[in-house]
Amino acid sequence: MPLLSLTRPSETVWQISLNSPPDNRLTPPLLAELAEALDIVELEWRNAGGGVQDPKKRSTYKNKGAGALILTSGCERFFSNGLDYVGSLKVDNFFQDVFDPVLWRLMTFPLVTIGALNGHAFAGGMVIALACDYRIMTSGKGWMCMSEVTFGAPLPNSFGAFLPTLIPNPQHLRDTMLARRWTQPELLEIGLIDEIVKPEEVLKRAIEVGEREGPKVAPGSWGLIKEDLRKPIIVASHEPASPRRLDSGQIFFERIAKDRKKLEAKAKL
Repeated sequence: MPLLSLTRPSETVWQISLNSPPDNRLTPPLLAELAEALDIVELEWRNAGGGVQDPKKRSTYKNKGAGALILTSGCERFFSNGLDYVGSLKVDNFFQDVFDPVLWRLMTFPLVTIGALNGHAFAGGMVIALACDYRIMTSGKGWMCMSEVTFGAPLPNSFGAFLPTLIPNPQHLRDTMLARRWTQPELLEIGLIDEIVKPEEVLKRAIEVGEREGPKVAPGSWGLIKEDLRKPIIVASHEPASPRRLDSGQIFFERIAKDRKKLEAKAKL
């Protein structure tokens, strides 16, 4: 059974709906389907004149190369609840080989991307939402939260490079990494979402934004611009994980081994 659906709500707007109940965990199979869907969207866009630089030639296409992509959810309460963390630990180089390529693809996609957030976006789900160019969120139940600290997961390199670019305020970044559950008004205030709309209007508004902004990317440079802006993120994602990410407790005890008895004696005071 497919874990997502790909539709075209208007001639210049494509829509990918994640549909892996109950909460759209970002498993390797779902990420593989998402990567394939992104390729299909770009292929259809380019076949319709997208990326053709010559304006005269581009004007011969019906929609003149306009294009936008909506990423949303078919699950009622969640946009995405993030990774299957325990499952991801069983996959060698999960972030470098599985998650990061899809994240990079989305954040440098040549069409305008719009996250239509109809519910909660936690951990990796929040990162995927933030990778979209625009974010429109329901006024119903919906938080954004980076919850890694609550279940003992370190940040992958890509997250650590990406999040400070969108959350430059030190207090906001600190609160985010300490698993604050940001409400929609708070997210709007700090610039992490663009609009709050009624639940039944999320997709309608996303389509409107896509039709408005889609013509701007027709010449084909939007993806390249985003790639240049976000190059440090892809560089960071290719760096090997440092030992502290593997077992910080073991490394700590090895470091203090010769002084441990003395430290424990003082710690009891």
